[in-house]
Amino acid sequence: MKSNLKKSLYVGLAALSMVTATGFAATNASAKTYATVNSNSTLTTDPTTRNVATNGTNALYTKAGTLRGARVIAGKGTLSSYGSSNSSQQYFRAYRVATTNRGSVYYKVVSFNGNLRGWIYGGKSTNTFGGGISSTNTMTQAGLPTITKGYTLTNAAKNSLWVNPKWSQYKAQAADMSGYKTGDTFTITGAATKTREGWLYYQVTDDNNSAVTGWVFAGGLTAPTSTTPTTPTTPTTTPTKDNSVQINYLNASGQQVGQTYNWIIQNSDLRSGAKLTNGAKLTDILTNATQLEDVANKNVPTGYTVSKTQDPSHPYTNVTVGSTYSVYVDQAVQKYASQLTYYDSNTGNPIPNSALVENSYPQLTTTEQGLFSSSTQATIAPTLFDNGIFTTGRLAALTGNQVSANGQLVTPSWKFDANKTKQANANAKYGDTIKLYYAENPIK
Repeated sequence: MKSNLKKSLYVGLAALSMVTATGFAATNASAKTYATVNSNSTLTTDPTTRNVATNGTNALYTKAGTLRGARVIAGKGTLSSYGSSNSSQQYFRAYRVATTNRGSVYYKVVSFNGNLRGWIYGGKSTNTFGGGISSTNTMTQAGLPTITKGYTLTNAAKNSLWVNPKWSQYKAQAADMSGYKTGDTFTITGAATKTREGWLYYQVTDDNNSAVTGWVFAGGLTAPTSTTPTTPTTPTTTPTKDNSVQINYLNASGQQVGQTYNWIIQNSDLRSGAKLTNGAKLTDILTNATQLEDVANKNVPTGYTVSKTQDPSHPYTNVTVGSTYSVYVDQAVQKYASQLTYYDSNTGNPIPNSALVENSYPQLTTTEQGLFSSSTQATIAPTLFDNGIFTTGRLAALTGNQVSANGQLVTPSWKFDANKTKQANANAKYGDTIKLYYAENPIK
């Protein structure tokens, strides 16, 4: 009797436990809700305005991340490295947009190299890119050379023309070269550098066939031979094959970093009676035989130092006018990195990140962060705040969250205040906190 009662009690408790567990699981399952899609459409705006960079704040999913069944394609770490990459191949193109019933916006994007494709959170508005991505300019406008006519292609097979510079757009295409003939001369009509790599490209048109036009790497052009001799009192300002040496900077893998530097040799650099002509050996014509090394060392790209373990591609003693001199560099160890803080010029008070769009200060790339870092604790030069990042780049202005004013929604904004910033950081050194000042634009 007792045995049967005990057994019945165990069975009853087990059944009760199963009911309780089942009820608990059902409660938990019902508590988990998923977003639904309100709209999903193809973007039809100019594709070049839909180039974006990732910042690592959101992952890439097979579908909108809050939908049932969404799986991660690439994590935040991967997208952070893509966003701070020095390679144009790791930009993205947005081509679809979806909104959810929770008011979230997701964009479908594909990397320029085609390795990553999926959906990423893009903020709360379909009018601008936010969240895990931001708009980006893959090319930065550059100045035209003094001489724009008479250029030839050095090697049409190696450096051909492109409709857009290679990797500057998603699926950039090579230009039609069927009308080109060896020896044709070109006129330069535009100039731009790759924002990430810093490589200079020229937009050119064939003088003999205007249908042959496109962009070409500056190093793939041969400048016209100067027909007007210069004098010691008139410095030469345009690099040609008869007056310059092209200095390339390479990493340990032999890949170019930073911009090519064209060293223009002046008549004042020459020995008495020496002639500046294509093919002339530098050690035969220069007063200072080591001048090329000095110039190369002074123009190393920011964030790099001349390598102590790699030798130049060939000794400077063998370099001739019109040739290329390659220097190996190593990434500098930045021991002193300054933090950036943001202040209102009018009130002197800090600008909180909560006042800014996406509740975030500007996200800088690794290269941009390098502007505020140094291997030594040197004094920060005032000219740092004249850098393009403050005039047309990410730190030129701050955009605030929308606020209500006079019965309307307005967007506050601040413009970089160079004078006040320079005053505030007059004695600052690398490693110190840098105070950036911004003047708020009046709300109209």
